[in-house]
Amino acid sequence: MRMRNWANVAPISVVVVVSVVLGLPMLLHGPLVDGHDSSEHLNYMKHFSDQFWQGNLYPRWLIDMNKGLGSASYFVYPPLSDYACVLLEPAAKLLHFNAFNVAAWLSLLGSGITALLWLQTFVSKRVATACSSLYMLMPYHLAINLYRRCDIPECWGFVWMPLLLYFTLGIIAGRRRDLIGFSVAFALMIFSHVVSVAMFFWIPICLGIVLSVPGRKARSAIRVVLAMGLGTGISAVYLLSALNNAKYIPVSRLMKDDIWDYQLGNQLVFFGRGLFVHRAHEYFLQTVSWAVVSMAIIVVTCGTAAAKWERRGLRVIVMFWIAVCSFSVLMMSKVSWPLWDHVHLLHEAVQFPWRLNGILCIGALALIAIYLSRAPGEVGVLRVISSGVLILVIGAWLFAYGNVWRRYKVDVAQNEDQLINDDDGWLRAWIAPGTSQRAALNASFGPKTRFKEGIGSTQLLMWKPRQIEIETNGSTGGWVMINQLYYPTWKAELIDQGRLVTVRPAVPEGLLEVQAPPGNHRILIHIPVSLAEYMGRWLSILSILLCVALGVLKRGAIVPNDGGSGASISL
Repeated sequence: MRMRNWANVAPISVVVVVSVVLGLPMLLHGPLVDGHDSSEHLNYMKHFSDQFWQGNLYPRWLIDMNKGLGSASYFVYPPLSDYACVLLEPAAKLLHFNAFNVAAWLSLLGSGITALLWLQTFVSKRVATACSSLYMLMPYHLAINLYRRCDIPECWGFVWMPLLLYFTLGIIAGRRRDLIGFSVAFALMIFSHVVSVAMFFWIPICLGIVLSVPGRKARSAIRVVLAMGLGTGISAVYLLSALNNAKYIPVSRLMKDDIWDYQLGNQLVFFGRGLFVHRAHEYFLQTVSWAVVSMAIIVVTCGTAAAKWERRGLRVIVMFWIAVCSFSVLMMSKVSWPLWDHVHLLHEAVQFPWRLNGILCIGALALIAIYLSRAPGEVGVLRVISSGVLILVIGAWLFAYGNVWRRYKVDVAQNEDQLINDDDGWLRAWIAPGTSQRAALNASFGPKTRFKEGIGSTQLLMWKPRQIEIETNGSTGGWVMINQLYYPTWKAELIDQGRLVTVRPAVPEGLLEVQAPPGNHRILIHIPVSLAEYMGRWLSILSILLCVALGVLKRGAIVPNDGGSGASISL
């Protein structure tokens, strides 16, 4: 009994230990100061947390962001990584640890656990444990995404991809609980990183078709799509509002920003001279390119060996993952330039083509696991060569992790004049056209409300996120400036008369201006809860209730097992 219990606990224990070792720089020192998104996520988390603990359970307008002028970014930005920090804060205060650092590490640990869960469906526990550790070590996942970029939302995307594949196998087998699990995991992925969803959603559908027995392929694919629909419904409290606000926060404005280099030539990976020629402005892309090359070597080596050793009837799964990896590499290479260049919606949806590394990591992980589980006992030329290549590549991954420690020794703060921007990554997408950040900064030093023109006085009565109330008193009326950035959904209403008054952006300050009529008036300036927000809340509630109803119905499979090979489903 003790041996059996230890066999069940040991894999998770190993994954936890490996995650602690790999996450030690983050746990001890926090994110790199010069990490691409470090300051952005630290600031987002701070303001999100402040409003959450003040009773604003889903902060969308961050009132103190951008030097106290507010931010609309969370009308479109996914909130899961911030909720992870927020919910850890009570324990962090009690036990004296940093909630942000631990939450970032939890995304790494979570990816190892979900990879272990998925891999155990088709390889031994020992192989699954080793491969789960390698999944956390993969350069794009660890050295690039977690440390160099500090893209914590995308790191959470790495948690849900293996879990969705695990539940996909259950849906193919006809288990209702796995359909519910898939829906919840899909919703969590939407809450974490919508871009990862856009890149990954087709893989479970195709996997359902590939692994199902003849006659059941279409049905399995439909069930996966229905589970995605239910998961989308669960996430509607975020997603509907994000889609509704997308027209006010267009990614296309970021793509034209000189601060972010969205030129395709600086986003498609190198496979030639660029791997060896060092240019300062291409250093990051060069690092990503080497990560892709290492994964491509793994795919070729492990994929070729696994296809040779695998039984003929099961080679299809090896070929499927080789195809997934090949597609990812192709879309990151310069061969795909015409597609990215002409299909602007695709480019805006993904933003950086090298993000397809996430799909490449999943495909390579499956091939490594199949390779290690199918390697013959006897020593042969193919096994010696493939094993040697695998060891060398893993050694390169360990070197990349060692380089993370080196970066912490030379870590320096970015010396950039942000003016009003508290590293709000989406500010330039929604700020009013013609806004001067310096003018906005200068205006922010004045009173929170004041007549910009005309004679009169103002008194601030209420200052809350999305809700400001002032009293104006002037003989001529005029435009009153409010120290919050303009956003098209701001409304202003005369409380005593119940009618709307005009709202506009101040130029060049970019702040909110309200037209106050002559006399004494109380004016409510607010961002009302939109129809999309109301619908999102109810759709999420109804979808959750539907999941509960499916769970409490008579247990069992959705349909009887197809009677196909258990091995074909397990793979």
